[in-house]
Amino acid sequence: MDVPTTSLNALNVGLHGGQLLEKISPVDSRKSDGVFKINFHRNAFQTVASQNGFIWAAAEIYDRDTGLNIRVDNIWLAILAQLKPYIYQAVRPQAKQDIPTFTRAELSNPDLVAKRLSDMVEARLGPKVTNVLMPHFSTTTRTDSGAAALILLGTHCKAQHHRTFMTPKETYDRKTMVVVGDTADWEKLRQSFATIRTWSPDLEVMISRHSSLLDKMLGAGYQFNHPVPQIAAHHRDSRPWSEFWGGMLKVDHDGRLSGGWILDFFDPRKITQTKGFTFNDDMTSAVTTIPIRVGDSQGLRNCTMLGGLLGHSRERSGVLDEETRCELGIVQPMSGWLVYFDKDP
Repeated sequence: MDVPTTSLNALNVGLHGGQLLEKISPVDSRKSDGVFKINFHRNAFQTVASQNGFIWAAAEIYDRDTGLNIRVDNIWLAILAQLKPYIYQAVRPQAKQDIPTFTRAELSNPDLVAKRLSDMVEARLGPKVTNVLMPHFSTTTRTDSGAAALILLGTHCKAQHHRTFMTPKETYDRKTMVVVGDTADWEKLRQSFATIRTWSPDLEVMISRHSSLLDKMLGAGYQFNHPVPQIAAHHRDSRPWSEFWGGMLKVDHDGRLSGGWILDFFDPRKITQTKGFTFNDDMTSAVTTIPIRVGDSQGLRNCTMLGGLLGHSRERSGVLDEETRCELGIVQPMSGWLVYFDKDP
């Protein structure tokens, strides 16, 4: 379901927030007495809600006529969601997690919210671990930081059936794929990988796959510095870039996932489970919830903050496809959070 999110305001946040919440987490939707705050890292024409905006945005190019624009932060948040249970096995939490309290005015300040959430991560995991896990890239916004903190602090929302895959696009018939980030960002990724892989044997295995994937991505694309730093297809030879994205996802004739590097973002225990693996149901959820209290003139109310990679956007690019003469759509992962009032018990 595509939810209009380009002009969210006090009059429509309850309606559109409720639509997003129902798709992201039916369990939370039943507990909600109304969404009253939404914060995304950017405005979007429409948002397609899901439990992992990075994976489902990337999957759009598999079988749909769309372009893809992702940032290094989107990749990192998806990695955090996957690694989180293994991180907590390797790094013992240092403190009990308290329920934070906000005013309505404070919830309207994303910088303040992100700082409070980041401080909670530091109190729980310690400054050294927090510095490794929290994003510090050239593209990082305060909302990305808050989303990362929520992923690390919260209870994961259960993955839901999102959609069924159709006939795949030909490898060389796919639209523009761009990964925004500069050379310093890729080096920061490598440094974080080098540290995390020492924390446990399980993390070593998963980080090795991400490190290898980063090498393949950088080798297949070309680093541009304008209009913004990004990895994209080289104008002289786009084949390596197309082939890299062509290897992202492979589905057999029965519609079942049969391979692809997108599996590197799934929990390996789910992929090898004896009951079999289902792409939709066994996807790593990158959306979590934490309880909060919100104060106003009526006193304190119990609320829930839900956040992480809440879905992906659908945009009008302004670029016409040369063959169809239709406007080329662009999808981007969406980081952020929403807050709803809890129903009375």
